[in-house]
Amino acid sequence: MKRLISITLFLFSTFCLYSWGANGHRIIAQICEWHLNEQTKQEFVELLGNNYMAEIANWPDYIRSERGWKFTDPWHYTTVHMDQTIGDVRERYERDTSINDAIEAIELMEKILKGDEEATAYLENLMEVNRAKPLNGSTKATALAFLVHIVGDIHQPMHVGKNRDLGGNKISVLFFNEETNVHRVWDTNIIEHEKLSYTEFAHFINNKASQGEIAKFQSNTIDEWAMESILLREKIYNTLYDYTDREPGLPSFSWQYQHDFIPHVRKRLFQGGVRLAGLLNEIFK
Repeated sequence: MKRLISITLFLFSTFCLYSWGANGHRIIAQICEWHLNEQTKQEFVELLGNNYMAEIANWPDYIRSERGWKFTDPWHYTTVHMDQTIGDVRERYERDTSINDAIEAIELMEKILKGDEEATAYLENLMEVNRAKPLNGSTKATALAFLVHIVGDIHQPMHVGKNRDLGGNKISVLFFNEETNVHRVWDTNIIEHEKLSYTEFAHFINNKASQGEIAKFQSNTIDEWAMESILLREKIYNTLYDYTDREPGLPSFSWQYQHDFIPHVRKRLFQGGVRLAGLLNEIFK
């Protein structure tokens, strides 16, 4: 019984943590880097040397294979049920001193990067207790990598999800005749089907943006970012069976689905990138 529980918990954390796939996070990081001011770029170099932001964007996922970093699993997603608001979720965690979800994790990393001693001590204690090694031996570098990654996470609609289907992982679908699940379609398949490198994808998105759009996106709050993901999440659920293959009876996503949803994917990736840049520019001003 204990083994079954352990396996179930492992699968839950595995399903819930990966968002956008490696290239999705790199796209967000690349767009962010193009929108950083010189002061922020200098701070980045001081913390991470000659690494590119796209290089460290997936580090918080890679370290999941290390037992010492398992305490960060809940930082990659936020669970908001249909009858809840973001305010309800905040209220649920209000008396809990732990970092329970992506929203709280983003706010913790912001504080650390601003030099907040209490927030810094909190993360350092967690790393010490769990024997987790900080990135580049630095708490601030670690916080920067998590911030880059988790801002991306919260823009993936299935990461502001419902735990009853593990963020869409339990919903089987066909994607160009290959069986997969809704979560994987959104974290990887739609992006990879474009057959672009992460830099090409980022260029294509970034070149279409106006300064007015960028300013509007950067003015939104973290709660609003999450609410946008919820609205898109519900659109995904509500249209699942608009694309059904009668033979297996599964939702079947191919050219029409790609056509209908790639604009949403591009928008979420771009929003994630420019909002991350706005956040970092504000932190290091």
